[in-house]
Amino acid sequence: MTTSRTSLPALLAGICSLTALVLLATPPRKPPRGPHQEPLLPRQEVLRIAGHGYIELIADYLWLQLVQTTAQALRANEYHDIYPYADLITDLDPRFGLVYPFAAGTLPTNLGRETWVNTEESTRLLRKGLKLFPDDLKMNILLAYNLSAFHKQYREAAEVLERASKLPGAPSYLSALATRLYAQAGSVDTGLALARSLVDSAEDPATRELFQQRVRDLEMEGELRRVDAAIADFRGAFGVAPPDLDTLLWLGFLKTPPYDPKGGGFYIGYDERAYSETQQRRLEIFTPDNRGYQWSTVVEQ
Repeated sequence: MTTSRTSLPALLAGICSLTALVLLATPPRKPPRGPHQEPLLPRQEVLRIAGHGYIELIADYLWLQLVQTTAQALRANEYHDIYPYADLITDLDPRFGLVYPFAAGTLPTNLGRETWVNTEESTRLLRKGLKLFPDDLKMNILLAYNLSAFHKQYREAAEVLERASKLPGAPSYLSALATRLYAQAGSVDTGLALARSLVDSAEDPATRELFQQRVRDLEMEGELRRVDAAIADFRGAFGVAPPDLDTLLWLGFLKTPPYDPKGGGFYIGYDERAYSETQQRRLEIFTPDNRGYQWSTVVEQ
């Protein structure tokens, strides 16, 4: 990875004067509240005045500081220090495109048991970068991951992936993943419409079959969601889950039996959700487990 867009001689020639400029433009530091001392950076307005004509060089200098901060980070608050550097650099030089995905991908920190911090700052940087680089594939994928894994904003994540799937060089799995995200967001019909359009536009039999299977999966998920709603209504009326689907049908909570094109039956799983005997999985994007967040189907045991 190239750490600077400026030639090395020019960077070395200016490094001493830049260091002095940055130090002079930095406001007085307040006493730290704890053992960790956050980076104290100058305001961009001051840098623009004091460093007029050298803004890119200043941004490169701060980029080197960001890389050094990243290399030394061990704890969550130390990883958080990446954000003020990245934010200032991209304020000074918004088209310094490398900074956005590098900092956004490094910021999120797992405290253990899937408790993540620094995620808001990561997402903020990605949104900032995508305003200037809307066709950046990596930033789009990172944003979709943040939205789904950290913020539970599945519909927006699906929309981001749907757009990203049409970019040059996009992996073939992105559009299929978008259909799952729509399902996770409760927009099964939207996912179905996307999957059916992908079937129509598929250029080869293997790809067409992949999306035909996704259509079948989404149709099944729609049936399972209908049964889930009936289970919820039964639980609201009686305080417990129903023992089986026949009870839901007999008492009128389920108007018609769920349909499986393969002819299989349905049952209520240990988690009090509906499952198909022929599929035995739910169409969901990720689940927190012992290994962390996974973008995958959730299989009912």
